[in-house]
Amino acid sequence: MTESNQPRQPKDLPGLLKFCLEATKVEDAPAADPNNTLQEMDPERKKWLEEAISSMTVDFIEQLGNGIKILNSNTADLEDKEEVLDRLEDWLGNIDMAVNFHKIGGYSCLRNCLLGPHPSLRSGASHLIAEISQNNPYCQDKFVSEGFLDLLVVQLDQDVDEHCQVKALYAISCIARDEPLALAKFGQLGGWSVLVKAVQRDSAKLRTKGCFMISSASQVSGQVVREMVEMGLVVQLAHILHFPHDNSHEHILSALFTLVKNSSQAREEARAENLGLVHVLGERMKLLQDKEEFSECVDHSKSILQLLQPDFEATEEWQEVQDWQSVPGGCHVKMDMETGRKMARKEESADR
Repeated sequence: MTESNQPRQPKDLPGLLKFCLEATKVEDAPAADPNNTLQEMDPERKKWLEEAISSMTVDFIEQLGNGIKILNSNTADLEDKEEVLDRLEDWLGNIDMAVNFHKIGGYSCLRNCLLGPHPSLRSGASHLIAEISQNNPYCQDKFVSEGFLDLLVVQLDQDVDEHCQVKALYAISCIARDEPLALAKFGQLGGWSVLVKAVQRDSAKLRTKGCFMISSASQVSGQVVREMVEMGLVVQLAHILHFPHDNSHEHILSALFTLVKNSSQAREEARAENLGLVHVLGERMKLLQDKEEFSECVDHSKSILQLLQPDFEATEEWQEVQDWQSVPGGCHVKMDMETGRKMARKEESADR
């Protein structure tokens, strides 16, 4: 890693504060005296920084500061920047360290990477954001309040690099996981519309991550479910299932199940004859029922069908009873020994 133009090495707590201020300074910003900056700093902000720094070793802060400096530089080599992002993932694996990274101004370098021209840095920064957001409400909140969710939605929607799209969606999912305010902000940014388009792309990774986010978000808020249904997600997910089965369909079925389970509007849309979902799911169950590796697909399909068409509708003619259906009282039931199918009809017909 390039060592030139690094901040001078700190020897005490005030020195560490100055070191962090210099490391996170924008490269082309006017020069400022760190001593004056410290003196003019809001006392609460200064205390906040001191607490973060006091919990880390001088050596570790030097590494973080030097890494931030490189990522904020307009002249550092691309390989050096990529190496820093890799190291940051190792350094910030601890929740407290991820919080402290924000407190010393580390988010500035992530923003620069997201806005930069290099796909490797955009994807690398998105991946790092995802990793340090997981199970970390403090970081989730800061990424929302400081505008990172906005940048990631744009990257998911407009980036021409598929890997950058996938990593942006990964980051969004981690930031918004179990966070109603983050999900609400995502909706305000038009995020559900962007997610619908992402799931429609011919990318198994985007579909998988998108469906995971749909399933996760559906557990958090009824309002979020309504927004997703209104954006046409039920129809779009059902449309994908009409294509030949692939590994992404397990996640699509899981997402679709969470929507129809939590929304009467979703169930009504899914039952529409012109959508053909009931038929597709029934055929999919027959195709996969004897293949153990697809057992979850079969279970999801059955769960959806139990919500959409739970009861057998008897007529005076013999009809097949599907695996997921219950037969109401007043029916005559038999087993077709040639086909192994369960058949039923109204009981009155048998007496004629």
